[in-house]
Amino acid sequence: MYRHIISKEGQVRMIELKILSSSNIFFILKTSIIYGIIAIGFSILGLILPDRFIVGNPLEVSGVSFEHVFGHIVWGLAIGIASFSFRYAILSGLFPIILDFDHWIQFLGIEMIPRMAHSITFGFIAVIIMMSIFGRKDLRLGAISIAAVFSHMSFDIFLTGTSDFPVFVPFVLEKFTFSGTDWIIFEFLAASLIFVASIIVFRKQKIKKIN
Repeated sequence: MYRHIISKEGQVRMIELKILSSSNIFFILKTSIIYGIIAIGFSILGLILPDRFIVGNPLEVSGVSFEHVFGHIVWGLAIGIASFSFRYAILSGLFPIILDFDHWIQFLGIEMIPRMAHSITFGFIAVIIMMSIFGRKDLRLGAISIAAVFSHMSFDIFLTGTSDFPVFVPFVLEKFTFSGTDWIIFEFLAASLIFVASIIVFRKQKIKKIN
């Protein structure tokens, strides 16, 4: 019985070491930084589009608060469960809040199109760039790159009851309004994308082991 207890403690310790490994931490940091650069880069595009305007100080007009930040992280972590992986679950929690990096541009007080990264267009661009940099086989990273957009939109709708997004910017500048229980649809879609990607990865790993 004593040996059994030691064995379990050892397994827990091994799991902790794996979670806190330098490779995991480095992967999380570098992918988050690149994702943030993509988000900022795409948001800068909004500085030259028609119908741009001065949005104002984000602390005054964008509702930036602890609840806002914490909520996006929790919403992201929730969909990250579908990845069955610590590193990808953490990324799922970080990526949605990274999408709000465009608020930094608002501090400059210049004309812009807000919420550029809150769009399907950005999601697809992020998938292409992230998988090009970190490997086409990393399906879960690709899935999280676009799922983060849907999760972010989900919490915005949940928090305020209604919210609008430039879904197809820069091709369509019109904003689309979502409200009520639409947040459930977006969160479910986000989790489904990650889940499907994870299943594909696991099946490929299983086939590789058999061969």
